[in-house]
Amino acid sequence: MGVFADRAARSPSLNFRRYNLVYGFNGSGKSTLSRLFASLESGRPHPKLPTDGRFEMALDDGSTFGCPTNPVGLKRRLLVFNSDYIEQNLQWGAGRANPVFYVGADQAEAAKELTRVEDKIVEADKKRETASAVEKAAEKTFVNFKRERAKSVASRLHLGNRKYEAPALAKDYDTWKDDKGPALTDDEMKAAEDTCRLDEPMPRLETISFDKSTIETAYRFIADVCGQSMATVALDEVQRYPDILLWLKQGHEFHETNGIADCLFCGNAISAERRAHLAAALDDSVDQFVARLNKTAQRLAGLIELSAQLGAQVPSFDDLATEFRIGFREVRENLLKDIRLLAKQLGTLQTVLFAKLERPATPADMKDVAAEADVLATAERIDAGVVTVNEAISAHNRAVTNFAKHKEAAEASIRRHFILDCRDDYAQAAKDLKDATNQHEIDAKNVAALRIKADELRQQIRAHGPAAEVINRLIAAYLGHGELTINPTDDGYELQRHGTPITGVPSEGEKTAIAISYFLSSIEADNRKLTDLIVVVDDPVSSLDTKALNFACSLVRSRLEKAAQVFILTHNLQCMNEFRKAWKGKARPPAGKEPSATFLFIDVAIPEGQPRRSSTIVQMSKLLREYDSEYHFLFSHVLRFVEHPDAYDDHGYMMPNVIRRVLDVFLAFKCPGGGGLPAQLDKLCVDYPELDREQLAALERLVQVESHSDNIDDLLSFSTMTLEETRDAATALFQTINNVDAKHLERLKRLCR
Repeated sequence: MGVFADRAARSPSLNFRRYNLVYGFNGSGKSTLSRLFASLESGRPHPKLPTDGRFEMALDDGSTFGCPTNPVGLKRRLLVFNSDYIEQNLQWGAGRANPVFYVGADQAEAAKELTRVEDKIVEADKKRETASAVEKAAEKTFVNFKRERAKSVASRLHLGNRKYEAPALAKDYDTWKDDKGPALTDDEMKAAEDTCRLDEPMPRLETISFDKSTIETAYRFIADVCGQSMATVALDEVQRYPDILLWLKQGHEFHETNGIADCLFCGNAISAERRAHLAAALDDSVDQFVARLNKTAQRLAGLIELSAQLGAQVPSFDDLATEFRIGFREVRENLLKDIRLLAKQLGTLQTVLFAKLERPATPADMKDVAAEADVLATAERIDAGVVTVNEAISAHNRAVTNFAKHKEAAEASIRRHFILDCRDDYAQAAKDLKDATNQHEIDAKNVAALRIKADELRQQIRAHGPAAEVINRLIAAYLGHGELTINPTDDGYELQRHGTPITGVPSEGEKTAIAISYFLSSIEADNRKLTDLIVVVDDPVSSLDTKALNFACSLVRSRLEKAAQVFILTHNLQCMNEFRKAWKGKARPPAGKEPSATFLFIDVAIPEGQPRRSSTIVQMSKLLREYDSEYHFLFSHVLRFVEHPDAYDDHGYMMPNVIRRVLDVFLAFKCPGGGGLPAQLDKLCVDYPELDREQLAALERLVQVESHSDNIDDLLSFSTMTLEETRDAATALFQTINNVDAKHLERLKRLCR
């Protein structure tokens, strides 16, 4: 806030009390401090404060007011006197002043009613403030709820560079607040999240084919073939030994093909009759039957191979989009289990068929073959499983084809889920805010209505004429004569001298007298009560002689004695001393009593590493608090500067002025009389011949450079002297004082330490 260093909530307390005296050099920030109070008096940030400045003040009851937020509420409790106040109310060039309204004696009833209304305003304002705090708390709760819930939803949507924030949550709430459907299950939520994570669609899948009727037909055919025998072979040996059929047929064909007359097995000649008998018995029907068995074996092997391929065609769990995996694992496992079972069942036929091929004339042993009903049941389950799998594949492929819409639907399902989950809490938070807002509006309207009524009553009972008499009495007491007066006109006051409008501009002393008298007369204007007021007075005196200054300080102090709280801000040492001496007993009361006054100082420094000056309000130094002169306080700065030549001094920028002021006071005592500092230095050398004139060169340089610094107001200005020149001047000052009055120097050092 301007020149002031930043303060935080945990900064040390300033210990403001009922009576507060704040002393600071010109440019230290007193005007800024008074404008903080003036902002709360007007209910808006003061136009001369930094536009980006922020401040907050706390009252004893814990309520807070500040700018730019919450500046309203102390308008009738604060009254600030500063240069801005004078500028706003007193037009010196025009000889005019704004009116000060008092309550007329003939309006007693209206005044009482105004007092009652103002009391109600205080109560209503507290209710409004409470309602405002409740509304802000409800709004903060609602905003945090929406923000945190939106953040939670966003973490599940995996939006990448896109955002899902509180406004989107509010919009979704309006969309689904009345939805009666169920929320997502855990599996459905995971599936929707997985879809949202995808940047591109998954690959398409091929559906699988299975014809259960093929299994049924093949099984019956193969079982029938395996159960057949070759009853047409009429050879006795085949009838007795069926397994010899193929051996006998192959042997006969070998002998015939190779023209062998004798049996290669027994060596006997094969008769023509025997040959004819074998040829008739082993005709083409045997070949056809064997060929049929081989073809059936191939067909059965093909079925088994197809069942194996069918299992390989079933997509894995991870091949499907996540939302279609729900229940798919079990379906897939059951289907693969049945496919393996079917292969095993068909394998029992294959074993029998292989045996039949070796002994075609022998009926097959069917006792280990899977029952037809079991095979058909397995095929039925496989068929149903394939249908379910194909449905999942088709749904997956549709999602792949419409990936963008599918992803949007997944996002929407997640958002809807969370709205269903939080809508009761959302509705309650919204209701709490609405109720709090409605109550705040009611309380604010009530306050506004009471303020309007109070303003109407003030207009009814206002009169600014009587205030002129009060002001004129104060001016006369202040100046010691009644030459200068103010007289009421229709819209304010006119400044007069000897009863005629003033010509020209009043003197500075007259301006001060008029301004203070005008301000003091306005304290209880508009039915205000001094005991309720926090009064801030910034530099109440200027250009006054000692008598007028003492009177002005006494007048301000006595008139404000019963105020709720008083702040006196001044750069005038004599004014500060007047209030300090009057309030000393309040700042340090007898044992057992709490202090009611605080003495503060606005310390201006340039912290190491910083480019600009910075003010801090601190407890007033003992060297200012206990002595009427600032000499001891300024000497302490020079002492620190001299005793720490290598350390950074955050007050170093003002040391040339401080050294000049200390020298000025010292020489004024040791070399009284006119002529200025150069003449006083010359006189000092005459009075003390032992002084080395060359040692005084640094002081003479200081006098030349700082010739403008003839009062304490210049202490905060920057000097053209270098740091080395300043240190030389400080050293020379101490050497000079030591040579002229060593005891004086030693006692000052002891006091400062």
